[in-house]
Amino acid sequence: MVPSVLRALGLALLLCGPWPAAAKPLEETWARDLLARLLSADEAARSTARAAIVRSGDPAMLPALVDALFFASAEARRDVVLCLGALSGARLGDKYRFWFEWIGSRPDLRPAGWYRGWKASLFSRIDPAFARFLDPDLPMTIRPEEILWGGVKKDGIPALTNPAAIPVAEAGYLDASETVFGITLKGASRAYPQRILDWHEMVNDRLADEPFSISYCTLCGSAIAYATSRPDGPPHVFGSSGLLYRSNKLMYDEATLSLWSNLSGEPVAGRLVGRGIALPVLPLTVTTWGDWKTRHPDTMVLSLKTGFSRDYTPGAAYGKYFASPDTMFPVWKRDPSLEAKSVVFAVLFAGAAKAYPLDLLLRERVVNDTVGQESVVLVADPETGAVRAYRRNGRRFAEGPAGLLVEPSTGALWETREEALVPARNANSGESPLPRLPGHRAYWFGWYAFFPDTATYSGCASRLE
Repeated sequence: MVPSVLRALGLALLLCGPWPAAAKPLEETWARDLLARLLSADEAARSTARAAIVRSGDPAMLPALVDALFFASAEARRDVVLCLGALSGARLGDKYRFWFEWIGSRPDLRPAGWYRGWKASLFSRIDPAFARFLDPDLPMTIRPEEILWGGVKKDGIPALTNPAAIPVAEAGYLDASETVFGITLKGASRAYPQRILDWHEMVNDRLADEPFSISYCTLCGSAIAYATSRPDGPPHVFGSSGLLYRSNKLMYDEATLSLWSNLSGEPVAGRLVGRGIALPVLPLTVTTWGDWKTRHPDTMVLSLKTGFSRDYTPGAAYGKYFASPDTMFPVWKRDPSLEAKSVVFAVLFAGAAKAYPLDLLLRERVVNDTVGQESVVLVADPETGAVRAYRRNGRRFAEGPAGLLVEPSTGALWETREEALVPARNANSGESPLPRLPGHRAYWFGWYAFFPDTATYSGCASRLE
């Protein structure tokens, strides 16, 4: 018999009982055919597909059905939801968000072996590039069922690569109170205004001849700078994939089109997975333009001439989202100890993670603490919102005169610089600088989704020593 006849016969067998619950998993060809029928415009085809899926009792269909719900027409949604309810026993209505969060919370529901290839084909309806990102023949370290579309195609949020920068004297477009992301490498400094990065979310640049990228996830409120040099070739150059994982952006490298985690700096899907790659994190300071240019009068700052036509006025891109307590995309992994969009300063060091509520840091100003086995000091400026973390090697610090830190036990004074905590210029202690540690702001929900074992700072660590 020809394949079409076999398919018709198989569908008839599925529709004719008895077909016990929790039956043998659907074979790939059948499953794909049923899903295609379920999403079709033909009501009769949807009805027969729905009945067959329900009769199968195959829970491995659930991840695919959740994705199907996202793509379903208004007419097909009812059929997809009936299948979801019958196979899961859950009653969550027809909102994709609720079903996506439900499937995220059920890692025990393993998708079928054909699922990733099917999802790649489905997502290619939006952008053919998504099929390459989700290629089932390439390794992946994250759950494919938790990958969702972020609302734009590949490079729909265009990266800035080697963007034009101008000196302070020419940056009249910036107000002193505006937020910038500042970086200093080998004595050279550059500022990236938030109002520009809101539209681009990725920068590939060089400073003091050192290549780096800033990955900024507006959804999770996190900007991270990564060193991108490679010993075996040109530096990594990144773009935004248009895909999300746990409401965090997935970036990609131009050379291999591998997907990378915005928060970990590691490849999570594609040719680079399994090679032990982890991008080094560079110190990045979130502060005001007035503070940054005072500390670094020779700094350069992005020009408004980016080569793209955008409304770069403050808040034009995400002002409403930043002001709202709501998340934009489904989030299933939550910790109610903090509000979802509470801003934390997160430190990840040597496998240990700790989150410090920003409002608490700004009240305490200087916090002596430990992250894992490492003693750290965090210095927060309530005037600018800037937070910097340093290794303290067992020392204890407090606020000192003129913006300096002081060691109460010795009276030694220290300066908070971008790359290290250093003895004050008038001190002759001979002490070595204390290096800055990776740390950055993020919304609590975005950080916790990736690092649920994070310890949370509750205050007064300095007084407990």
